[in-house]
This record gives sequence, structure tokens and C-alpha cells, in this order.
Amino acid sequence: MAIQSDGELKEAVATVGQLLQDIQDYVGRDFSKPCKIRFPRGYIRTAAQQRVRLSFLNDPVLKDNIAYTLILSDVLHWILVRTDLAATAKDMLIKLQMFLLGSLVESITKVYLRGRCGQNYVKRTEYMEQNGMIPAHLRPELDWLWDLRNRMHLFQVTCSEYNLSDYTTANHNRAVKAFQELLDALS
Repeated sequence: MAIQSDGELKEAVATVGQLLQDIQDYVGRDFSKPCKIRFPRGYIRTAAQQRVRLSFLNDPVLKDNIAYTLILSDVLHWILVRTDLAATAKDMLIKLQMFLLGSLVESITKVYLRGRCGQNYVKRTEYMEQNGMIPAHLRPELDWLWDLRNRMHLFQVTCSEYNLSDYTTANHNRAVKAFQELLDALS
């Protein structure tokens, strides 16, 4: 049955949510039971669709690996926008998205500038700004994203990440915007 109104959507969401809870209540953490739920088709972009966004890269292996990582990002994004995941679990999912985006930006800048500026990340974003490859407003955004990405080294994080205000929907959107602006600038 196709959903044809907001009322039907609300009812379907409630039904699916209840059925998912019923499944979880029954199977718990028993992974031997056959209960894989079909992930909705049509949201995750294909690797080919992602590669088109990366036409400025001349390294086919990196282009493939970035495309595959963007598929993972689509899965995580679906979970963020289509579930009511909240609190620490949501914060950590946003953190993971920022790690992925920061790592993608690191690889893109490293390969894009190969032979021109191979120094550290901040030197690369500085070079890109000074040479008109990215607009001035984008550099601090990319550097901010890099700082967040570096929190993947947990032994270097000096404060508890519980209730840390950096892993918010607003900052997630900010990180995505910075990544998209980099792609646009280099295309």
C-alpha cells in the first residue's frame, strides 16, 4: 500500500516503529535468529553517482574509495534523519559522520595537491586559499572539521565527550556544507 497523505505517513511510521520494537523485544541481542529488516531502497546513492561528484580527482583508486565511504555516509545519514535516535547515541553517530567527512577532506586535499603542496593538512588548506582554489570563508570551516576529525584519537581527547556540544545537528550540517563546498570549489 503506497502512502498517499501525511495522515497515512504518520500511521505507517507508528506501525513500523511498533513492529521494530516488537522484533527487538523478541530477539533482544540474540543474533542467531533470522530477522534482517530490509533497508529502504532509493536513499543510498551508488558508487557511480558518487564518483561523478569527484570528477576533479585523477586518482581512480581514491575516487572509488571516497565513493564507497560516501555510501557509508548515506547509510549513517538515513539513520540520523529517519530514526528518533537521541542523546549520546545520536551524538556519537554525528561524531562518526564528522570523522568520515574530515578524513575525506584530508585525502582529497592531499591527492589534489600532490606535487604542489604535500605538507600537513592546515598547510594544504592555507595553500588552497592563497591560490584561489577555495574561497576564504571555506578554509576555517575545513580546519574546524579537521580539528573535530582529530578527536578520533581518543587518547588525545582531554575532556569527556558526554554531552559535548560539538556533536549537534547544526554542526553536522555545517560539516556537510563545508565538504560540499570543497567539492564544488574543486569541480
